[in-house]
Amino acid sequence: MYKTLSEIISVCEKSGKPLWLVTAEEEAAEQAKTTDEIFEEMRKMYSAMKYTLENYDPDLRSRSGMTGTAGAAYEKFAAENKSLVGEYLDMVIAAAIKTAESNACMKRIVAAPTAGSCGVLPAVLISYEKFKSADEDNMVKALFVAGCIGEIIAKNASLSGAQGGCQAEIGSAAAMAAAALAFLEGGDNECIASAAALTMKNMLGLTCDPVAGLVEVPCVKRNVSGAVNAVSYAQLSLAGIRSVIPADEVIDSMRRIGRLLPECLRETGMDGLAVTPTACEISERLK
Repeated sequence: MYKTLSEIISVCEKSGKPLWLVTAEEEAAEQAKTTDEIFEEMRKMYSAMKYTLENYDPDLRSRSGMTGTAGAAYEKFAAENKSLVGEYLDMVIAAAIKTAESNACMKRIVAAPTAGSCGVLPAVLISYEKFKSADEDNMVKALFVAGCIGEIIAKNASLSGAQGGCQAEIGSAAAMAAAALAFLEGGDNECIASAAALTMKNMLGLTCDPVAGLVEVPCVKRNVSGAVNAVSYAQLSLAGIRSVIPADEVIDSMRRIGRLLPECLRETGMDGLAVTPTACEISERLK
């Protein structure tokens, strides 16, 4: 069991094996399965992510009425050439909203690493596969790279908004997606680790303050910020720009910051956006 990212990278260097394979082999040993079996299980996870996007309902709204239709609205906006960003980022933004809205509407999603952050990883990866006409096997390998980052964060900090704020959910998802994207674009292990570090350190301190206690507002749109950050900082790392603070130290900082966040900003609905006048009106209406 590897505790730090630097430890896993050291194993990769000594064995000559890529990061995704070392991660897959560790998971296979833990579950007493073959690496091929674990690989196909991960492929099923990726297929489930695709299923969510393919079956997005543009007319569906959540029971609260706060969530729904935004994914389709953004796609329409982009199709009308009104967007200021490129085609890939337009795809990422739409996919992040669609997946997160599907979660709020009780559709099938993959927690990646949580339900509240389910839109970040599929938005970055599935959009990449379409944009680049990438091979699905490589996409599955990228999920193992993302999983490696998620596992290290879980061991050394937290993936729970209630424990560490939204930095632990959207922040972790974004770091995972950035690492996966850096891998897909041919980045070495140093590049992958730096992509994760750059992304995570720029989302530190993000609070968890859901309106009416539902994983909808601001959660759905925060998936967009996580996905866009992942793309941005993967690009920085691929350009040779490195995080001054190593990934393991950034993750450790996230743990400390999570503990310092007051309880009212950790999924309790006691402050932040959750207690604004509009949020209070929504909460009363839903009662």
